[in-house]
Amino acid sequence: MITSFVELFSSQKKLSDKWVLLLIFLFPIAGPVVRHWNSSIFVLFSFTALYFLFTKKDRKILCKEEKIYLWTFFLFFCIFLVSTISNGYSWEKIRLEGLGTEIDFLLFIPIYLLIRENDSAKKALFAGILLSIPVVFFFSLYEYHYFWTPRTPLVGAYTQLFLGPITAFSLLMSYYAYKQWFGNNYRWLVALAPFYIFMGLFTISFSESRIAYLTIFFGTFILILLQMKNLRFTLVAFALVMVTATSVYQIDIVKGRTTAALISFSNYFTQSTDAKRGTNTGVGMRLEAWRSSQYIFKERPFIGIGNGNYPTVIKKYIEEGLVSPPVIKMGQAHNTFVEALISKGIIGLILLLMIFYFPVYVAWKNKKQAHLSFVTVSSFAAVITLLSIGESMLINKNNGVAYLLIFSAVLFSSLRHEINTTKK
Repeated sequence: MITSFVELFSSQKKLSDKWVLLLIFLFPIAGPVVRHWNSSIFVLFSFTALYFLFTKKDRKILCKEEKIYLWTFFLFFCIFLVSTISNGYSWEKIRLEGLGTEIDFLLFIPIYLLIRENDSAKKALFAGILLSIPVVFFFSLYEYHYFWTPRTPLVGAYTQLFLGPITAFSLLMSYYAYKQWFGNNYRWLVALAPFYIFMGLFTISFSESRIAYLTIFFGTFILILLQMKNLRFTLVAFALVMVTATSVYQIDIVKGRTTAALISFSNYFTQSTDAKRGTNTGVGMRLEAWRSSQYIFKERPFIGIGNGNYPTVIKKYIEEGLVSPPVIKMGQAHNTFVEALISKGIIGLILLLMIFYFPVYVAWKNKKQAHLSFVTVSSFAAVITLLSIGESMLINKNNGVAYLLIFSAVLFSSLRHEINTTKK
């Protein structure tokens, strides 16, 4: 694969095209284990994209779907400004409450315009994805050997809440990386798949991230259903997943974390329904934060309460006895969709849903001409949905936002390229 990528890289006639492919290739390789890896590459992307935005003259014409998609990102940034300003934020508070992260959504526009000019972008990204699992595994092995204890999970460069979910994301997307680079010409590589899967599952398991467990388990089933060829293939694949999941569940730390989550979930709904219900666990506090969002939504339904304002606004409902007091420690909703709803209102949530699922709609309309892109884009949407259930890093953390934006740009531009190619 490395040789193939070098050939792909060498085939680019322009130095600028080589530079863009190199950035795309490097992006997914070491983000969870090298501090500032993704954000640094994203900054380089941004400067490169802004330069070519004003200097490139012979750009491909945008189609209607691309214009809609780009307007969605622009409006998502605008609703952030409207929400914060209408809630009385000073310029200093706007800057402190995520202006830099929100600007990334605006920068998506020039980045997309840059990436769509290179038809090999997806191959470069998936080459990086294939390398990311071994890189993260060997770093995790080092961390496990020197630092891990039953009370000290693998954290990578930041936290287990980033390391585990991103590794699950990469492991799931690596299936399409294999299809992109090897297809049916290297079937012998399937023999190496168990070892490759082991590397990913090792990091996921010892990160102790339950959202990573959920993502890899349900994401695998979704991937199988999207690739379903016949009933026999599906049943065998499901059986293999269940055997693997059962084996991983025997690891004490995985079993303990999973069992504790299920007990906390059950306790939350079986205990008293008033504001004193049990919220002494991470699962309980998340559920209570999601429940409490209804009060905030009723207060500011259209444009929300602004980024970072959850602890301030929720105090009133805690004092009224409607919300359990420990929830104030959360700081945010820890759910991408709920966070968008309370911080940016229903308008912000609708725009976020467009960012996540508009590519799926376009791919579904053209699935006969672009079947591989349809299943790839749909799998990506499914995975980021699973990642969004227990965390909101895809909209409020620079590294998470970078993953969302770079992958969205590459996959949507590749989808449009495949559709245009088959129509000719």
